[in-house]
Amino acid sequence: MTEPRPTELDDDYAVAGYHTALPLGSRPALVMVDPVRAYVDPASALYAGVEDAVGGMVELLAVARAAGVPVVFTQVVYRADGADGGVFWRKVPALAANFTEGNPMGAFIPGVEPQPGETVLVKKYPSAFFGTPLAPMLTALGVDTVVIGGLSTSGCVRATATDAMSHGFLPLVVEDAVGDRHEAPHRANLFDLAAKVGEVRPLAAVREWLQTLTPPGGDRS
Repeated sequence: MTEPRPTELDDDYAVAGYHTALPLGSRPALVMVDPVRAYVDPASALYAGVEDAVGGMVELLAVARAAGVPVVFTQVVYRADGADGGVFWRKVPALAANFTEGNPMGAFIPGVEPQPGETVLVKKYPSAFFGTPLAPMLTALGVDTVVIGGLSTSGCVRATATDAMSHGFLPLVVEDAVGDRHEAPHRANLFDLAAKVGEVRPLAAVREWLQTLTPPGGDRS
């Protein structure tokens, strides 16, 4: 059998869609995965090319805040004493310069920043949950579905979705609010996430779903 040409694979990902019709829960939280400047700043070679996702991240944040769901930001910083992101970046030393403590490239993307009362989780690993208090915190809030935006589908978004599932949450990746450097692998990653981990849905569908729910601590009356 002849291997499909890359354009045919691209077409397959474009038309197949990602929605797998899993039953979503009723208690969502939003996790914004590493929306830091190094991923979009021209001075950084890390993930230049994900700018198209930034508008979606801004809109997703507004939708989640309007719905009153808990919002968590994850962030990796590098510290000389090995705290916080030091463990991960020692494994990938070429990336450490992007996240050195105090480096503006480690700051949040303008417009995708936490507000007072929202959680910022500084993590040691690509996953947002492993080795952190995030899973027990969300469990205590009654959260059953983790809505995911951020960067990137080939790395921390994938790790966060996989780890969320391992902790008993349904991961819901928002197609318009996640990004990666290259478009074809990005779409392939979304397709794979939907097939193996959970749901991938467009922002419009996520907005409609959130508007029907009473989130943890929320009151729609």
